Amino acid sequence: MSNKLLEIENLTIDFTDTLHRKNIINNISLQLTKGEILGLVGESGSGKSITGLAINSLLDKKKFITKKGKIFFEGQNVLEKSEEDLLKIRGNKISMIFQEPMLSLNPVQSLRTQICEVIKLHLTNDESKFQDIIESIFSKCGLECNNKILNSYPHMLSGGQRQRAMIAISVVCKPKLLIADEPTTALDVTLQLQVLGLLKKLSKENGMSLILISHDLDLIKNYSDNVAIMKDGKIEETNSTSEIFNNPQSSYTKRLMNCRPERMIDGSRCNQELLRINNLNCRFLTKNSLFKTKRKYFHALTDINLSLNIGETLGVVGESGSGKSTLAMSILQLLNYQGQIIFDGLSLEKMSKEDLRNQRKDFQIVFQDPYSSLSPRLSILEILSEGLSVYGDYTQAQLLTLCEELLNEVGLESSMLYRYPHQFSGGQRQRIAIARAISLKPKLVIMDEPTSALDVVVQKNILDLIISIQKKYNLSYIFISHDIKVVSAISHKICVLKKSEIVEQGETISILENPQSDYTQQLIRSTLFDS
Repeated sequence: MSNKLLEIENLTIDFTDTLHRKNIINNISLQLTKGEILGLVGESGSGKSITGLAINSLLDKKKFITKKGKIFFEGQNVLEKSEEDLLKIRGNKISMIFQEPMLSLNPVQSLRTQICEVIKLHLTNDESKFQDIIESIFSKCGLECNNKILNSYPHMLSGGQRQRAMIAISVVCKPKLLIADEPTTALDVTLQLQVLGLLKKLSKENGMSLILISHDLDLIKNYSDNVAIMKDGKIEETNSTSEIFNNPQSSYTKRLMNCRPERMIDGSRCNQELLRINNLNCRFLTKNSLFKTKRKYFHALTDINLSLNIGETLGVVGESGSGKSTLAMSILQLLNYQGQIIFDGLSLEKMSKEDLRNQRKDFQIVFQDPYSSLSPRLSILEILSEGLSVYGDYTQAQLLTLCEELLNEVGLESSMLYRYPHQFSGGQRQRIAIARAISLKPKLVIMDEPTSALDVVVQKNILDLIISIQKKYNLSYIFISHDIKVVSAISHKICVLKKSEIVEQGETISILENPQSDYTQQLIRSTLFDS
């Protein structure tokens, strides 16, 4: 009896629209045995997600044309199955976890409704059994089975809870194959470990095969049995995990290995202080009352004290909800706070609105998702020239020249000025966001998770760009991330936040080599560094 669960033979897929036809999957072949965890690795656009969707027959057949090839699941070609037969397989025998649960969970249905729908479709119509089934799978997925969780809508859950809910819905039918497409991209390191540990545990307990799609090499190294490397729709290399990482054959695989974050800066920098934060507190009202004593607050930042020198990078690390982004918003004067923020010798909280407006050109921010922060209705020329027009008196010809120079500065062509954000890749959009941030020649740039959703190659390129710009203009950075590997690569100092408080701060090398707090030690262990 064959132990093979999945076989892909010479699969070739083209994408077509009204104007173009492009090959996106080129003659790939893969095998997956029962209970195996296969890591599917490659940079953005390599075909990883398309392969996962093709296995589940979720591609739009009008746009994605299968030119040749077969996908055998349990000996049967899923490409020849009728839609009725596929509905019996999807969610039941083959299930999928998508990259962003906020987008893949139904926003207008409660969690209870969504999981009951799957149970009713594939397991049983007996509603008296629903609660026991839900309690069992929630317990395995580390979710509390109470009315608060079950009656919640996706936006009411944290990132970790949404991902666990997505996993619970995906595995409630005990599928034979689970395809996890970047299941930990936007999660902090501790949640990443929990989610990956859960997937591996479910794989062992249920004898379930798992295809783990990711651009994170350390993740794949620690959680997969075998690895397939994809590039431009082709399989570059496939082998056991140990062979891939210890003896890579393909030049592309070697290039991926070399893109891991390593220390990219030296210790030299200026000793002149640019930013000082004294006793910063930030809280949000959660329960109002006429009586002050009965009002309740959520404390987002508690007694924060920090300093940053000119030309220096401060890495701010912590899990979701630790207060990292609140700290950024406070420095940018976008939140009410108590305490003192001194920037370039001036107390920002004491400034008039007009003075603060003039000062804003000196501190800028690059957000995590440039697709959301760049206006879809403005061309790149309009986006880059917006700040320049406000703070300077330029002619249209001068603005055009400045914007062309900005694009060249971040490694893009000046001919791209007339395109719109949706016409760029994720890495290109982030370069545009950086160009916008440096357009006014600021003294401080806050980077809020700027590389978390990027593959290792693009991430390395963006980090190189950030460092080169810092050296050229003597910029100061506050680099916010949940990835201590990235932070340690480009930061002179590190500040570790947990539940609104600083648990540890100091020189990067000192923190990494001799962490004092248990939480910092846990964070460093969670990064999957090679021992």
